[in-house]
Amino acid sequence: MFYAWDITVTAGTAEVSPKEQILKLTKGVITRIDIKFPPGVHGLVKVRLLRYESQLIPLSGSEWVTGDGEAVTTEGYYEMDETPAQLKFVACSPNATYNHTITVRVSIDPPEVAAPWEVLRDFVNIVKRLMGI
Repeated sequence: MFYAWDITVTAGTAEVSPKEQILKLTKGVITRIDIKFPPGVHGLVKVRLLRYESQLIPLSGSEWVTGDGEAVTTEGYYEMDETPAQLKFVACSPNATYNHTITVRVSIDPPEVAAPWEVLRDFVNIVKRLMGI
C-alpha cells in the first residue's frame, strides 16, 4: 500500500511549537519513506517523523531532515503492528518567510511480502561491499 500527504508548514513556525500531524496507516511493515521538499525551500523547513514518541527519521534525535527540490528517502523495515498504525509528522520553519508544502510518502507492505525483500536487499548490499561497488 502507498500513502501520501501534502502538509503545509506555515512560515515562521517555531521549533518550540512545531507543526504536528498524525499520519494514519494500516497494519504492516513500512519499507520506504520519502519526504519531498519542493524547490525554493532552501533547507528552511525542518522535518522529523516519530513513531509513538521515538524519533524514526532522522535517527539522530537532535537533528532534522531538510532539503530543497529533492526527496529524502529512507528504506527500512519498520513493523507497524497496531491498528490503526500511525506516525507523527513534526516540522518547523523558524526562518522561512513563505509557507511551504512538504510531501510525505509511505510504502507499507504485509510482513510476508516485506521480509523476503529485506533479506534480499541486505544480501545485495553485502555483495556490493565485498566487490567494492
